[in-house]
Amino acid sequence: MKKTMLIASSVMMMNLLMVSCNLDDGSSCPEALTGGLSDIETEFVGTWVLTNMVSEEEVDITDDDVENPSTEIFQQLPDCQKDVVYDFESDRKFTLEQEYNATDCQNKLTFDGTWKLTEGKLTFVSQCTSQTIDIVVNDDSTMFTLEDTYFFNDVNGYVISTSVTLTYEKTL
Repeated sequence: MKKTMLIASSVMMMNLLMVSCNLDDGSSCPEALTGGLSDIETEFVGTWVLTNMVSEEEVDITDDDVENPSTEIFQQLPDCQKDVVYDFESDRKFTLEQEYNATDCQNKLTFDGTWKLTEGKLTFVSQCTSQTIDIVVNDDSTMFTLEDTYFFNDVNGYVISTSVTLTYEKTL
């Protein structure tokens, strides 16, 4: 049986370029983000769930013995890999959990730290790293998207690099 694997499995945190500190060279970890929230950030506070993942190139990552490449990556993922939830709190803390809500998941991941949102840029400080990603928030602050490059192993064993748009929706 052919095994398919999403190389960038933790969907957002693990696939983003992380700028980490090397404590051996005298540098220190970035400080936690602090301060009051802007109006935009106040609207952003809440729980956000991954709801879609669409690629630029067609990819077949399902092991179903049918040649059926698609740009609809989210539909091809196992339930555990679809289970990605961010919780952005009003004290600037955030938590990212993967594989906590789906059944029988084996690779639970949790990240936490602090966050800031300014002019379409979402900044995280977590685990001695700082990263900033471009996001687009819809007008009523109920959905945001981001774009990144992913590497997929398709069912034929080829590695395919493609731009992917991830969609997160705010739960009420």
